[in-house]
Amino acid sequence: VTKKLAGAAANTAAWSTNVGNEHGQVLVSVLTAAEGHGLWPMAAGLMKRYRQAGVPPPAIMYVDRDCCSPYGQSQVKAMFSEWNELQVRLDIWHFMRRFAAGVTTEAHPLYGIFMARLSRCIFEWDAEDVAALRLAKQGELLARQMGLLSEKALCARISRRELALHCRRRTRGVEETTRLIKALIDQFDSEGGKDTLGVPLLDHERIQQIWKDQQRHIACIQDPEGFPLYIKTGTLKKGSVELCCYRCARGSTSLESFHLHLNRFIP
Repeated sequence: VTKKLAGAAANTAAWSTNVGNEHGQVLVSVLTAAEGHGLWPMAAGLMKRYRQAGVPPPAIMYVDRDCCSPYGQSQVKAMFSEWNELQVRLDIWHFMRRFAAGVTTEAHPLYGIFMARLSRCIFEWDAEDVAALRLAKQGELLARQMGLLSEKALCARISRRELALHCRRRTRGVEETTRLIKALIDQFDSEGGKDTLGVPLLDHERIQQIWKDQQRHIACIQDPEGFPLYIKTGTLKKGSVELCCYRCARGSTSLESFHLHLNRFIP
């Protein structure tokens, strides 16, 4: 986006920062000379807008960096100092991308498997939601006279879109996530992480350094206690079972879509 600036504005900015809310609305978008530089006026303006509108301040803010600091308060928390109860969390997609920097190549046949299992180390599905979806799917297939399927075959019939629409996820907690990610790295940083030609997926030195650096951020990706991250948007009947439809407010996925829109919108 910044490379498209022309005329007097050319070469005046190198970074785009955007803030959105839980409804997918973009509240502010600014261009700065460097990452994290000059954002204090933006934060002050946003806090002022909330004050003037009489709207309660956000309870959670997802960021792609500066989620915490080993030397006290993080920069994001300091910038939004008026919001005393604000909890800063690291966006999980960005957390996972940091591990992707430890692979030898993203074209490796085990790359997709590794990233999918990394996601499972962080998230678990709500058991009741999944059970309801399986029951609904079984009823839908029976209505098509497809007969009873095994649990494995039934799960294969459920799409990722159906899971995301009807089932909620939650993070596993710091201890469980740490244990699972360590086991995953140990497995793929060995013979189990090589393809049929013996090419390893992970660069040993890089992935071990990444794991050492990222362990302290596992607490930053956990869901806040007692805070609903899913909004019920309606219901849908499938196979005589009425399923809830959800929209998730976790993370900064909507802003990633906005980045793509900006790039396409500006000629």
